[in-house]
Amino acid sequence: MTDRILDGVRIVELASGLAVPVASRMLAEAGADVIKVEPPQGDPLRERVAFASWNRSKRSAVLDIKTDDGRAKLADLLDTADIFIHEFTPSRAAELRLDDAALRERHPHLIVSSVTGYPIDHSDRDRPAHDLLVQARSGLMGELWGYREGPIAMRFPLPSWAAASLAAAGIVARLIQRDGTGRVGAVHTSLLQGMLNTASLAWNNAENPIPQLILNKYEAPPQLAMYQCSDGVWLQMMNPGERIDVGAIPLVKEVATELGGDLSDLSRNASEDLRMVIAQRPSTEWLPVLRAADLGIEPALQMGELLRDPQVTANGYVAEVDDPTYGKTIQAGSPFGIDPPCAVTRPAPLLGEHTDEVFAELGSSPAANVIRPDDAVDPRPLAGLKVLDLGSFLAGPMAPMLMADLGAEVIKVEPVVGDRLRYKPSYWEACSRNKRSLAVDLTTEQGQAVLHKLVEWADVVHHNQRPKASAKLHIDEAGLRALKPDIVFGYVTSYGENGDRADSPGFDSIFQALAGWEVENGGIGNPPQFSRFGVLDVQTALGSLTGTLLAVYHKQRTGRGTKASGSLLASATATQSETLIRLADNSVAEYPRFDATQTGFGPGRRIYEVADGWVAVVAEAGGQLAALRAIAGAADDDGIEAGLAAFESEKLLVELASAGIAAEPVREEYSFEFFDDEANRTGQLIATYDHAHFGRMEQPGAYWNFDDLTLQFHRAAPVIGQHTREILAELGHSESEVEKMYADRVAGGPSVPKMWEHE
Repeated sequence: MTDRILDGVRIVELASGLAVPVASRMLAEAGADVIKVEPPQGDPLRERVAFASWNRSKRSAVLDIKTDDGRAKLADLLDTADIFIHEFTPSRAAELRLDDAALRERHPHLIVSSVTGYPIDHSDRDRPAHDLLVQARSGLMGELWGYREGPIAMRFPLPSWAAASLAAAGIVARLIQRDGTGRVGAVHTSLLQGMLNTASLAWNNAENPIPQLILNKYEAPPQLAMYQCSDGVWLQMMNPGERIDVGAIPLVKEVATELGGDLSDLSRNASEDLRMVIAQRPSTEWLPVLRAADLGIEPALQMGELLRDPQVTANGYVAEVDDPTYGKTIQAGSPFGIDPPCAVTRPAPLLGEHTDEVFAELGSSPAANVIRPDDAVDPRPLAGLKVLDLGSFLAGPMAPMLMADLGAEVIKVEPVVGDRLRYKPSYWEACSRNKRSLAVDLTTEQGQAVLHKLVEWADVVHHNQRPKASAKLHIDEAGLRALKPDIVFGYVTSYGENGDRADSPGFDSIFQALAGWEVENGGIGNPPQFSRFGVLDVQTALGSLTGTLLAVYHKQRTGRGTKASGSLLASATATQSETLIRLADNSVAEYPRFDATQTGFGPGRRIYEVADGWVAVVAEAGGQLAALRAIAGAADDDGIEAGLAAFESEKLLVELASAGIAAEPVREEYSFEFFDDEANRTGQLIATYDHAHFGRMEQPGAYWNFDDLTLQFHRAAPVIGQHTREILAELGHSESEVEKMYADRVAGGPSVPKMWEHE
């Protein structure tokens, strides 16, 4: 048995930035030998502190692939590798003979992956892969709330973080397929597909919708349940359905009485009366009291401060790393936990630190895997995998849906009255396609009997119930292993399984605050700004997807079922990797920050308002900022904004392109135009299917592109218990047994929640 899951797997990485390096680092710390190939001048990201976190546990080898000798050495290196991951657009990859066809000819054993700006088969495939530019062109900025009118740039690099996990998960799915069937091929993703994975929470196009299904920012005004305390600290609260009577909490009543007047509106989310009450006392008084009442609540911290949190330390979500540049540091860890565990093996390498070592190994490197292709086998990488989804809300159910997209068979179990997420139908639709729904009451003896059969059927069980609730339902690890010792268990929590907060309620918004993203999205000098998309819910789901697939791969190789754990806290901590804590002085290292206009980082990386809209500009390479000033007719950087304001967007984009400056139009109110764009249909970006309640349904489609198959989407998200009778019959229940379960309200469906009914 190997010490770590990916021991013996070699990855060659050729990229800069966030998405590819983070994807390969996740796999490195799961055991892969990752060789980072850098040009002689080094990865440009070395100038930023993020390089230390995003590139640790790797080796660095210098090659100039612009030369014949460099390309020949790269080819020799790829002969010894299992995986090659890069960032080249299709055109640039073809110029370098690193496109899929050329690599397949020279290295038929190789799994190839890339993260580009746009899908490799899309008409935009060769456009620049910069997070700010993709945010603009994709329509993301038009979906965000802010402190001014117009589009808002998102400080959280959502497209890049999502693409990193999609790439890592796609690679592991290919490894599962390779070892199971001998089939080898490419798997690609893009920043746009990462953005769409999150935008799917609001973007859909239904033939027969209900109002709650359409959630762009104009139909869904912000509920800013954010409160500033007397010490200046902001608290982000989440109280779904106003479940907790905040006005009944003794300290709230006490302060309200001191204030006098009619302060009766104290339990409603975003209550002005409650804002007045909270403002009277410091956060150190409010936090323990409100947490004790089982409210979801956290302070809005600066980025990096979360790395000090005792709950983070208790769960092992950080690592102490002795970095050659920054000294002894505390750095963000992996967004998932697995057994055998991930581990940091070395700090980020110095430039070319391992060049001689890597090339000296080539002669003794193991031979490539023998290819055993079987064309009769289902080409989907997870075909044959059976997944039982016992989760609820968003962070739990999305990972099983993505497994279903990759070919797994997924049964979703929900209560007879429906999953609690159905109160937000757009969210439900975004994480439920390609599944079958079984509505059954697991709290009953009959429901537990059904559960036992389902666990016997499954290869993977995945959920996000709180620890106490999962133990009560016998779906914790001990309960599941009592039924099936070798089951793969994917488990998502809020605060991790250890520490004082393990059973505390957790929601995306409060972790956005805890991770510093509300402060950063707000911009310097502004109050914290909540992002209406469940960005950390989605990141948690994507991390759990990667971890669970690693556990599936481990079982395939060893026969041992193990657990993959994720949490909102782990995901929030992982995103702190743009910075670190220097232990020499206990300081948080510098990182780029947004200004108060919520337009970007400075004159060379921001969005500009022009005569007919907005344009996103990235002018950071040598001489580009001077060229931008010249186009604007500005004497200095302060004059650029006024100079560009007079341009029509189309003319400005032509001028910028002529000067070699990357830029994109900022698309607003784009969600319906997205579904009308034929390029998105031909590029697999739109999935279309018949929904049992909403009629013909369209949603964002494939989040991966393969060279040997086209992902298919034939099953819309189910209504409550749409497949209950079908599944119970497959499990061996007779028709009379099923009827009794229905009569006893142990089973149900098909049905829809009352709020889903059409007028």
